Amino acid sequence: MMYTQEPGWYDLLTWMLEHSPKLQVLKLDGKYRIYSDDYHVLGWEWNKPKCVPECLLSHLKTFVWKRYDWKREKEEEVAIYILKNAAGLKNATFSTNPIEPGQLDKLKQRRRTHKKMNNLLKASNACHLVFKFE
Repeated sequence: MMYTQEPGWYDLLTWMLEHSPKLQVLKLDGKYRIYSDDYHVLGWEWNKPKCVPECLLSHLKTFVWKRYDWKREKEEEVAIYILKNAAGLKNATFSTNPIEPGQLDKLKQRRRTHKKMNNLLKASNACHLVFKFE
């Protein structure tokens, strides 16, 4: 499990993908945080692997992202990269907290991202994509 709110998590993710050729399960967790909505990791710049890692090309079967933050474009970039490159992916699950009354902007963002990911040309035709609220 890798926490996506820790500084430098994206560098660790790239390193792990490049150095774990037989990785079959990838779990990310945007664990609960006490920061405000405008919190972001300073200097956030994800450097994708230079070439698609072997684990994505042939071994990754399950991708889970708990407490996925639907409004963060950089997190969406990571999720889309994995979906577009994981050729053997069977299941991809994104879970998030329920939307509270009065948070119409969050609902709109989730619908946009949900539609984008559902319409995305995935590397795996067998990938079952699940979005759930916890």
